[in-house]
Amino acid sequence: MYKSLRKLLFLRSAEATHESALKLFQRLQSSSGGRVFLHGMAGPPVIQHTSAMGLEFINPLGIAAGFDKDARVTLALQELGFSFVEIGTVTPQPQPGNPRPRIWRFPESQALLNALGFPGEGMVRVGERLLRLRKDGDVRIPVGINLGKNATTPVEEALNDYWKVFEHLYELGDYFVVNVSSPNTPGLRDLQAVANLRPLLSKLMDLNVSRKSKPLLVKIAPDLADEDVVAAGKLARELHLAGVVAGNTTIHYDLVPRAMNIGRGGISGAPQFPRTKELLKLMRSELGANQSLIAAGGVNSGERVRECLSLGANLVQVYTAFIYLGPRCARELLAE
Repeated sequence: MYKSLRKLLFLRSAEATHESALKLFQRLQSSSGGRVFLHGMAGPPVIQHTSAMGLEFINPLGIAAGFDKDARVTLALQELGFSFVEIGTVTPQPQPGNPRPRIWRFPESQALLNALGFPGEGMVRVGERLLRLRKDGDVRIPVGINLGKNATTPVEEALNDYWKVFEHLYELGDYFVVNVSSPNTPGLRDLQAVANLRPLLSKLMDLNVSRKSKPLLVKIAPDLADEDVVAAGKLARELHLAGVVAGNTTIHYDLVPRAMNIGRGGISGAPQFPRTKELLKLMRSELGANQSLIAAGGVNSGERVRECLSLGANLVQVYTAFIYLGPRCARELLAE
């Protein structure tokens, strides 16, 4: 059914379709009847209890940052069978992101190209929504928060932005991810170099340890050289981070030939998966046994979920697969 509907949805621009989906999900999740409808669309939940980062998950599959940037549809995603949702990327101040068009679909490759640049309503609005969700008690799954910086903030002042968002939303997130790997904010990926990453993560860990010590992870890019992936893993272990998210979108446009004509943004989806497997192998060899590894990039089948778990991932995130597979995505991948 969704395959037929998808043809109509894909007649509109990717961003317009995404916004319409968010508005529909918001309406449905606002009532108990709507949530029952979402639950029915997804089918019976697949239970595969998983523990990671000191948290409990009903299964290992969640939604990556980028889909629910502003905590607008968290309950809907929960009802569709995902075991966790990562909000964001959240920045201190609201910002419009990069000029449109900034999302392109490539169905022949099961891929997307996005040059969004962290558009969002900012940490205050996100905090208001999450506080309301917590007070209502409807959230039954862990909620992660992906931390970022505003585009206008100089890279040398990035720590202040990450600190502000972390501190403001600290009580509302179950885990936090430091995003230094998006290709769509100028200079952001420079923070992945260990010389720049160490002071950033050290300061955030200082704040973390002084409070409740929530799980704090770092998200790395698939475009890092192997030796830099290893260095990031060693740093995560040295600083006692809860783990690593591996990885993010890629700027290897040759993976999707039509994307080469656009030449900006980052590719997500099926063509990424070989590099995702390499990242998992490298990172698992560096992380401690108690540190968690979240796979993100190109997972679009049950077989690929199994591969990630067999390579040492504790959890798996999807985004592009959800766009192509639709509301039954979680159930289909987990039931395979």
